[in-house]
Amino acid sequence: MTLGDTINECQWTFCPEGLNAQSIVYSGGVGNDISFEHALVKQFGCSVVMIDPSPTGLRTMSLPQNKLPQFRFFPVALSDHDGTLSFAPPIHPEEGSWYVRADKPGELSLPCTDLLSIMRQNRHDHIDLLKIDIEGSEYAVLEDILRRHIPVRQICVEYHHNLVPGVKRNQAIRSIVKLMMHGYKLVDHLAGNHTFVNRRTQVAAASGTR
Repeated sequence: MTLGDTINECQWTFCPEGLNAQSIVYSGGVGNDISFEHALVKQFGCSVVMIDPSPTGLRTMSLPQNKLPQFRFFPVALSDHDGTLSFAPPIHPEEGSWYVRADKPGELSLPCTDLLSIMRQNRHDHIDLLKIDIEGSEYAVLEDILRRHIPVRQICVEYHHNLVPGVKRNQAIRSIVKLMMHGYKLVDHLAGNHTFVNRRTQVAAASGTR
């Protein structure tokens, strides 16, 4: 299934099997468009944990139409550690995505945290669907998920090689290979957007061993 705004190219393809109002959904990277998250609420009744500390994300989440009871917003950056990250302003101001530069300090220091810390705050022991659109920081987050064996059944991620300064295509290739080695299957991709489903995690959850 594909949901999200086609005009702003904020569509994501995912496997809807098993998604319902009790599903645990996390969205790393709000930006200026959360049509995908709105569609999940409308279609499945999902509650969504939203994560983004940027001025663009704060502005988006302050809009009246985004004050849904199903949205829980954390104004922090998703990373592989607790601390701060230095962000550079958007390459395309109209698009609004702040990003962490690998080659030099940014202009804005913002708090960051790892996925497991936010899960613990919400008392979640797994994630059914994780969307990551965090402008080059996805590699550290995905590595952290695999290293700490965080149970995530499905991942929708945009790889930002050749889109963000300092991010190379071979980083995406290594990430994809590692995910597949850990039981994830690549079920869809279009441009930088990739969808992975972990059958091992689904089997473990079904058997009550998560």
